[in-house]
Amino acid sequence: MKVKPTIEDKVLAHTVALERIAQVNGHPDASSRYDRQLGFHDYVAQVAESIVAEILVARYLGYTDFDPRSSQFKKTADVGSFIEVKWTRYETGQCIIGEGDRATDVAVLVVGTSPNYRLAGWIPVAMAKRPKYKNSKQPTWWVDQKNLQPIENLKGSNYGQAAL
Repeated sequence: MKVKPTIEDKVLAHTVALERIAQVNGHPDASSRYDRQLGFHDYVAQVAESIVAEILVARYLGYTDFDPRSSQFKKTADVGSFIEVKWTRYETGQCIIGEGDRATDVAVLVVGTSPNYRLAGWIPVAMAKRPKYKNSKQPTWWVDQKNLQPIENLKGSNYGQAAL
């Protein structure tokens, strides 16, 4: 499903990106990151894109009071009580699950770059952490889009009902 952010969404995403980056002293060196060599501006852009993805998922799921500033990184879900938003710029990119992602969450993959995004699908994190998706080169699980549930199925699922 194609979605587009507003200019307000984009400005908010960059503002929150700068705030989040300041909380980690401006370095893309968290243990869950694999592209730790990013320059500062590329890092800000990447974090802002992921925040836009969170905003778009929250809007799609009907959260009218979503505030990306309430993120506690991996301590809390990105949206609601258990929606983990995964973003990649690559249209055919995979949903990458890390060791720190909670098995009780649902991962929603958003692909694309501003202003063109697509809600590519979703999968329970516990299902994504099965051996068949394990990446042999790093402690992550990579789920192809063909193995995701369509985003339109999320709201009507047990997961979507609980999220709202």
